[in-house]
Amino acid sequence: MMIDLAAPVRRAWLLLAAASLATLAACQKPAEEPVAVKPAATEAAAAQPPCADDGPRFPISKLCVGRSINYLNQDLKLITETPDGCSWTMQETAFPLPDGDGVLLFRALSCKGVTTQLEFSAGAHSAALSYVASALYPDAKDNTTPPVRIFGGPGQDPKAAIEALKAGIENKAERASCVLEPAGIDGWPMDALVIRPNAKARAKAAKDEPLAACGEFGVDEDSQTFWRVSQGYAWYFMLGQDTMDIDPSSLTLMRKGADGSWSQVP
Repeated sequence: MMIDLAAPVRRAWLLLAAASLATLAACQKPAEEPVAVKPAATEAAAAQPPCADDGPRFPISKLCVGRSINYLNQDLKLITETPDGCSWTMQETAFPLPDGDGVLLFRALSCKGVTTQLEFSAGAHSAALSYVASALYPDAKDNTTPPVRIFGGPGQDPKAAIEALKAGIENKAERASCVLEPAGIDGWPMDALVIRPNAKARAKAAKDEPLAACGEFGVDEDSQTFWRVSQGYAWYFMLGQDTMDIDPSSLTLMRKGADGSWSQVP
């Protein structure tokens, strides 16, 4: 019988090769799997307790969207009618305040996947809310005339700011007849004001055409233009002739406190 003297050698080499492969595998760093990185906004949202209705939070204030309507002044009779296929939704936009962070809450129409959105911009003599998007008017964002202009501010008398604008009416006789008074128009905010000729001057005006008088910020019966005085500011609305896509009664300024909570600006 022949004895294979090479067999033990081959087995030794096979065992040595297997051990070497095992050692190599143990030393090699396994391939790293991609790690999902949470965006900062997601992490911030995760830090907030869930809303009572399990709904979303606003991106700036982190207030619960579904409950934010509770901050609005319900006595001003918010708009209830909506065009077909539309609904009123709560929105926010940044609103810098002299003494801290602020946001403006307001109701806006949402129609067929498009929601009206506004953004704040500051100017030399006034601020404005301009369209980012409109649920009803696709070209609104291209309009250079903002739907809302804002005058006055903390430490100022907002009605005095309106009176100062009235004092700029060029025609002296017209200026003398113009008064700031409640609008009294159905469908407008209950606290809406207009600058228009007094009763004596209106009696002399033509009855067969819309009244337009008292300068740039005065009455225009062919458009929904009016004032509101609220939370230390004078708000001038220019909302055209057709359906309003924002609820002017709903505009509510909120201030962030030192503890991170939000409350209405007085």
